Amino acid sequence: MNRVFLHKRVIKFLEKLDEKRRENVLRVLKSLEKFPLIRADIKKIGERTYRMRIGELRVIFDYDKEKNAIFVKLVDFRGRIYKNV
Repeated sequence: MNRVFLHKRVIKFLEKLDEKRRENVLRVLKSLEKFPLIRADIKKIGERTYRMRIGELRVIFDYDKEKNAIFVKLVDFRGRIYKNV
């Protein structure tokens, strides 16, 4: 079981979302505790970095296997997220 850590900019972004979308994103982020055993649209984009799709939102996270930890670095809409990576 992995521990999931959220960057403070992720928390700020989630606070701006409407309640229904925020609950959906939080539910999916909680499922990252079981990564890599979950079924989701996840693609490896770096050595330890992954991209996950949640509708029109994208989640960029690092996976540290030795520490059993997921570091969610960025959550944003598809059109803006790749400009920040």
